[in-house]
Amino acid sequence: MDKPATIRDVARVSGVSVGTVSRSLNAPETVRPGTLGKVRAAIQQLGFQPDSRAQNMRRRNTMTVGFVIDDIANPWHASCFKAVDAEMRQRGYSLYLMSTNGRATEEAAAIDMLQHGRADGMIMTINNEQDARTIKRLKELRVPSVLLDRDIPLDIDAVLTEHATGLRQATSYLIELGHRRIAIITAGSDIRPGRERVRGFVEAFQRSGLPVPEDLIRSQSLSVDFGFREATALLQMPERPTAIIAAGNRILVGVLRAIQQQGVSVPQDISLIGCDRSDVALLYPGPITLIDRPVEEIGRTAAQLLLERLGGHSDRPAQRISFPTQLIMGGSCLPVPKR
Repeated sequence: MDKPATIRDVARVSGVSVGTVSRSLNAPETVRPGTLGKVRAAIQQLGFQPDSRAQNMRRRNTMTVGFVIDDIANPWHASCFKAVDAEMRQRGYSLYLMSTNGRATEEAAAIDMLQHGRADGMIMTINNEQDARTIKRLKELRVPSVLLDRDIPLDIDAVLTEHATGLRQATSYLIELGHRRIAIITAGSDIRPGRERVRGFVEAFQRSGLPVPEDLIRSQSLSVDFGFREATALLQMPERPTAIIAAGNRILVGVLRAIQQQGVSVPQDISLIGCDRSDVALLYPGPITLIDRPVEEIGRTAAQLLLERLGGHSDRPAQRISFPTQLIMGGSCLPVPKR
């Protein structure tokens, strides 16, 4: 019977060192693409199988959990990180923070690095639920993981937010104040928050028996720049909206910048609703009416789900836990002025 191929055999066939083969297996993002291709071709040719027992032992000893986010500047992520960190530290784990800057390539590299011996598990939010590279990696995950506010058809634990309910409540509130030209600026349909927020917005108009202002739905990104660009365009319309829902805390920053540049007053000239507690939302004169969610509880729950997996419950079915939103009244909304 032929002996199983070893890491030295892979090194010999691919023409690289044993160390390079090891890095190709455990941290492929650190290896040049050409070299990585040679190593993977040799692995396939030889039918090489890494020692899973050694990998598992290495993972158990890290006592580290990866926390992968798309925007380190997002205050919601900071609050969630603190809650997760407090929960994990009680069990002896440390968090390893990675920000992907909204780039699918960096996201894929982060997943590759963390699941190859760098962390025992991951808590993550992904940039695009339809990105083929990311989905492929999530299908092949070797460590327990929890998704934050993302919805994909894979057997992975997820902690979600009921965005549609919050947006429906906020939009209905504005409709009751007499607003009809209501704009929403939010994420695109490639992630759950974007889809759900637009759904709640549309349902509020439908339930009120009013036509949906399709021209005022701006759904593409959660960035400050997108919020600024779309708010500027909305405020320069001949028939501009009487209210804006900035459905994202980074979007709100861009919207407020546009409002300031256009010389518009809140709430006298335009009503405004934001999402999630942040220093900007709470300190802005008013303060701003918000669609809020329990970020600390969301973080703790994500940590607890992962700890269950790490504690030996790796075979249980994936759980999806959803948290409610609530409308917190501020001073940024008024009835539509009579003309």
